[in-house]
Amino acid sequence: MIGYELTQIEKDNIQFQPYSNSQEFSCALDINDIWYIVLSNQDKKIIENTQYDWILSLPQSEFIPKPYNI
Repeated sequence: MIGYELTQIEKDNIQFQPYSNSQEFSCALDINDIWYIVLSNQDKKIIENTQYDWILSLPQSEFIPKPYNI
């Protein structure tokens, strides 16, 4: 899946911040320890023209989540 790459500071600024009445940002680390936010097309429409629309201009690349240890 394609996600937006975040710096540590960008991640810290948005992690768990609400962007609608029922949704909040949830960032995740990939297998290379890079922070990502993955947004649906609906999420992208919601954050357009808001204080978070800068996310849509971040670099995008393949997000491969870290495996979970069970």
